Amino acid sequence: MIQNSAANEVISVTPAMPATSALTQGRLVGFGMLVSFALGMYSNFQLQSDLFSNGGFMVQAGQQPALVGIIVVLGLITGLISLAIAASVRQRMGPQMPVLSRCYLLLVTAGFAMSQVEHTVLLAMRPVSEAFLAVGPQAAASFELVRELLGGLRNGIHFPDKLVGGLSVFLLFFLLKHARVIPAPLAFAGMVAAACQMCTILRELFGYDIIYALLAPLALIYPATGFWLLIKGFAVKESASLMR
Repeated sequence: MIQNSAANEVISVTPAMPATSALTQGRLVGFGMLVSFALGMYSNFQLQSDLFSNGGFMVQAGQQPALVGIIVVLGLITGLISLAIAASVRQRMGPQMPVLSRCYLLLVTAGFAMSQVEHTVLLAMRPVSEAFLAVGPQAAASFELVRELLGGLRNGIHFPDKLVGGLSVFLLFFLLKHARVIPAPLAFAGMVAAACQMCTILRELFGYDIIYALLAPLALIYPATGFWLLIKGFAVKESASLMR
């Protein structure tokens, strides 16, 4: 009887998250999703496009030295926001889905580490570009091996990083669906969109061209989910049941 009453006491002192906390936490996750999405899109499709166009990084990294620094800083901010989102989801959904929420946090952590390695390669491009510009076009051939090496290293880290990111997003939508904090159709759409993203990244890993149209669904659904959470937060009724 003492053991039973003690067990009951342990259960009773594990309260559900207050409604205001659930609302705030969900809104913070939604805000983080929107900010990380906006920064990631700007970095990948604007800044990095500028870095690798018009002569490539051998020209642009030296001519625009601040460009690489901005890419690295934005990547660091985006990665930290993603880690905060993963930690929040882990704290929120860990009691109900301990293994999957832990896997999600580990995948985001791995992606953050991979992105920092990629940023190291990007920073190495700047002094190489400055040296290339200093010697002039007549010595361009001597830099060709370095160009191919750094470009290959960057792509060799960048695309596996994006694949890990797609898998982590797939798990995020699965967790949100299972916790019933977003509409099921939106969660299903998010998982399908993440699968499409992973498929086109896998194409590149096996030597085929990326189909950019397969990136579009996730580019629509991910911010839509962020807006939903920013408005609704984590639904109070469902979130209270998670802790029972």
